[in-house]
Amino acid sequence: MTGNANGDEIIPVFKLDNEFALIGNSGAWLKMYIVLTSATKQTTTTTMSPQNMNIFTRKFSNLAKSGSVKKLAALCLTTCVINSALAALNGINLPPTQGTSGTGAFLPGIYNYGYTITNIQNTMWTFNTVRLPINVDTANDPASLQKLKSYIDQIPQQTAIICMFDTLTGSQTGHGDGRPNSLTAMGTAWKKIHAVFSSYSEVRYEIFNEPFGYNKNNPAAYVNDMKKIIAFGGLPNSKCILDGMGYADDINLVAAGGWSGDLAYHFYPTWSNDHSQSAYSNRAQADLGNWGQKTWVTEFGANLGWTAAYDYANSCYNTYVDGNQACSADVNCLRGLDDALRALKANGHGVKGSFYWHGWNNGDTYNFWSSWNSEGACKVTTIQQFD
Repeated sequence: MTGNANGDEIIPVFKLDNEFALIGNSGAWLKMYIVLTSATKQTTTTTMSPQNMNIFTRKFSNLAKSGSVKKLAALCLTTCVINSALAALNGINLPPTQGTSGTGAFLPGIYNYGYTITNIQNTMWTFNTVRLPINVDTANDPASLQKLKSYIDQIPQQTAIICMFDTLTGSQTGHGDGRPNSLTAMGTAWKKIHAVFSSYSEVRYEIFNEPFGYNKNNPAAYVNDMKKIIAFGGLPNSKCILDGMGYADDINLVAAGGWSGDLAYHFYPTWSNDHSQSAYSNRAQADLGNWGQKTWVTEFGANLGWTAAYDYANSCYNTYVDGNQACSADVNCLRGLDDALRALKANGHGVKGSFYWHGWNNGDTYNFWSSWNSEGACKVTTIQQFD
């Protein structure tokens, strides 16, 4: 990794018309610079992602108006990539492109994965791993497994988490009942997944998403069911991750229930009735405790679009809002998680990685790529730089 005269890390260089943008890591924000002249103008072959394009356009406009655009030399740029500056595995969830982003993964039948190889390659300019939902029907479909394999083959070091979701049955709606429909069927599905990915050392298996159907007073029952699925699938424990109980919000119970492997934690605005930043930060720190070094934050998310949709000026969600405003739960959830992950890392309990929900460009308020959601997406990038 190279740097400029100000000591900022230079990440990628993109061509935009006849100008070049360097995105530098300095403090809590990705500073934007424009290279007006350079003797060694070099560009990557990958198109700028929509998110980086949006950030670049906005920041360049602001810099130009303020007269603070700086002239820099482009030095040693050919090997610079955006994920070089990321502190840990920093990923995004790619839900099936069906239904809604919140409930589509629970629909019965084989998933529709509408992402192209180019989509995955462009995603890797902002993230360095992905989490891929799957269900039993999809795991039993060889063509779907090969499609997931083609996605993972585009990722540096082929790092990914595959997560098994519940499937709605009968009159169930929403997220189902929070329990596997059949332990043996799910184990068999995992066996087929493992047959494809056993040689992928950096592909991990999140055995069951959000097991809210289990009684928190008996965590051993949940852990034992997960162990049965692992055994039916012939999976090595070293590749397996168990969600915290409830909506993956209580990892302490899973450890107490007899699981010594990796854990998965989720974090959303509904986790706290108190919408202050400190409440969210305290909640995340208490939940993660001393388990950070074996925990993956496999889902976190919030409404990213308050600024654009409601004319609410809050660049990168950097300004604190009191807990009474309509936007406070979303803004302070992300700000509080940012606080918590930095504090945990400083105390030697940083998490193994994090995955934002979600990266399906469907236009909803949680969608990372929408230009309407750029300020919240900026905060997501900040969180993942420092976790």
